[in-house]
Amino acid sequence: MNKKLVAAALGLAFAAPVFADSSNVTLYGRIHQTLDHQSTEAGGVDRGGNFVVEDASSRLGVRGVEDLGGGLSAIFAYEFGVNTDEVTTGNAGEAGPMSTRHAYLGLKGAYGLAVIGSQDGGNDSQAPLYNQASLVGSVSNNGGPLTTVGSTTAGVAQAITREQRVGNSFGYAGTFAGVQINARHALGGGVNDAANNTATTDKENDVRSTEIAATYKLGALTIGGGLQNIEAQQRTQDALDVSANVERVVQGVATYNFGSFTLGGLVAQKSLFASNANGEDSNTEYAISGTLPISANSGVFGMYADAERNDLVAAEDITQTQVAYYYDFSKRTRTYVGYNRLNREVKATGVESDQDNFTIGLRHNF
Repeated sequence: MNKKLVAAALGLAFAAPVFADSSNVTLYGRIHQTLDHQSTEAGGVDRGGNFVVEDASSRLGVRGVEDLGGGLSAIFAYEFGVNTDEVTTGNAGEAGPMSTRHAYLGLKGAYGLAVIGSQDGGNDSQAPLYNQASLVGSVSNNGGPLTTVGSTTAGVAQAITREQRVGNSFGYAGTFAGVQINARHALGGGVNDAANNTATTDKENDVRSTEIAATYKLGALTIGGGLQNIEAQQRTQDALDVSANVERVVQGVATYNFGSFTLGGLVAQKSLFASNANGEDSNTEYAISGTLPISANSGVFGMYADAERNDLVAAEDITQTQVAYYYDFSKRTRTYVGYNRLNREVKATGVESDQDNFTIGLRHNF
């Protein structure tokens, strides 16, 4: 019996490296810090401002792939957001030092990749409209005060916002005849237990969000279009029918590299479940950007965006203007300096507020 156990142990010892060689696991991350001065003016009153050191979407993650044979691979990733600008003391109500950005498992083969889990458009996870809208460009890779396309969960910090990070979702990506297809279907994550299935509580109260984006690159030209449709079940639908939440997003994007500079543009229409107090039931938005290289590793970026926000409690017109200079020390390390202005005007009253950010940033990927 002992001889059999020894033989089995030796067999596993020699077999282990064979299995390990078929799997590739990578630890990666980003440290991104900014020195930012933000000042505000609301209703003609100057609120002043101050300098602050801020984290700008730093993260730590692990990703991997295992060859399953026949051209099929298993893929996975788990990425945490890391707060690098403050020390967590454990006080009540204080945010923890790490939070989940995405976590997924999937398969990748000749017909594309399919993943399931929490997704935000990083690595192989999918955020179709968010990533496509980000083609208009950014010096900070959409992190920090110089973000050009923001998340819908981050409040009104940018003129252009898309749903970036969702849980309980399925994602797909593939290329057909040169057209890149990205899709995601997100479930609302309603409670699925007996206690939720009572005479007064309906289990079918989730929100379903379906997105698909198609992008095509032909030489110096990149064009794309995307659609997001949000549906709700029974009880949730009753609430949304009387609210001005976004029901559908249609967008088109294009960029062209003229050689000496790159021009990008976006136009989109958002339909709402119901009109707001002003009777508006849709939002229109557009953005235009340009990147002018100065040398092989430096350049200037500029962007202007205008968006209606009839989905807010008090409908607003929002404009965003940005100009920045970047310098790349290497492929992984970038420093930049820029100015960003966000102007908000309440449609009903005409009252305006301005937010100005002057930012110096340093970002390193590893």
